[in-house]
Amino acid sequence: MVIRHGLVSGRHLGSGVGAQLILSWLSCIFMAFSLFIGGPVAAQAPKRGGDLTLNDMFSSPNAAAAQAVSFSAGPNNLRFVLDRSQPRVVLLRFDGDPEVWALTSQWGPRGDEFLRNDIGEVIVRITTLGGVTVYGPLGTNGGLAASEGRAKTLSAPARSEGNLQATLEKALRWFDKFSNRSIRVEAAGTLPPALVYEALERAAQGMSRAPRGYFGRPERRVKLIRVQRSFDRPSVRWQAGVLTIGVVPGAGYAGRPSSAAVLLALTKGN
Repeated sequence: MVIRHGLVSGRHLGSGVGAQLILSWLSCIFMAFSLFIGGPVAAQAPKRGGDLTLNDMFSSPNAAAAQAVSFSAGPNNLRFVLDRSQPRVVLLRFDGDPEVWALTSQWGPRGDEFLRNDIGEVIVRITTLGGVTVYGPLGTNGGLAASEGRAKTLSAPARSEGNLQATLEKALRWFDKFSNRSIRVEAAGTLPPALVYEALERAAQGMSRAPRGYFGRPERRVKLIRVQRSFDRPSVRWQAGVLTIGVVPGAGYAGRPSSAAVLLALTKGN
């Protein structure tokens, strides 16, 4: 009898009844052996969050299953969460920063995944082997990030700020430090207060990252911040003292410009 690749060759068994009995006997042995080997594998418990490796978490980027992973990077253990629970964007939030970034996924020539913000900056790079490099606060050289296991998904913005007028009045205080004269804020149309709050908070955050004294010159002074509906994608425009922010209701964090987009609009060409 010759066994090759798990198959039984009957060249030396003959063609009679005896050969058929031998084949049946061997088939039973193989079946019993398979059950003995396969049983423990099927009975294994699923991996816990702490047992997951980077390859487990990122072997299928943008997978349909919701998953959020916590990381730390750099000499100061900068912590952040990557959340793939959304269908078209990857959410990211750094510890201590209220902003949730809505990143888009792009693939490089070597199969690496690049997560970019809404002005095209690479915030995270994920290699084909599961290595993660984070940029953003760590500068252009970035820093290698280590997984800390599963994290809670980043829920959609849902602040109970009351009505839209109350939201605008609260936001006014954020902009006092950028102008000797009060900056006016307004929202055009019927927009969700939570989304207007998010847009204005990102505007204040973007303005705060401008160089010190940047808004002191008359041509750079912000007189009005207007939030209005956008029907295709978020936008931000700066012209003649008016900062116009276009938001997309129903798109969550991806429905408003980031603080980086606000800063770029205010400082571009100046």
